[in-house]
Amino acid sequence: MVAYLAETKGVSRRTGQRTVQQAYALIREDIDKANVQRSDLVAQAIHLLMESARLGLSQNNPGAVVGAVAQLDKLCGLSPARH
Repeated sequence: MVAYLAETKGVSRRTGQRTVQQAYALIREDIDKANVQRSDLVAQAIHLLMESARLGLSQNNPGAVVGAVAQLDKLCGLSPARH
């Protein structure tokens, strides 16, 4: 998201980082106020990560795909348990 803001809106990366942090803070505040259920948030996160992986594939960006899949693994516990 930071790179997108820098490239499309012409802001510095630091300004992009601050903007994204502020947006996340607003989202957290809205979630707290709305009393959203955890299962709803997990479903939204899964959808976002799947879409991120799809976009990474379409843009030939294997790093984005690997990152999205790694986060899906952490969120959903897809990998076998490591001892």
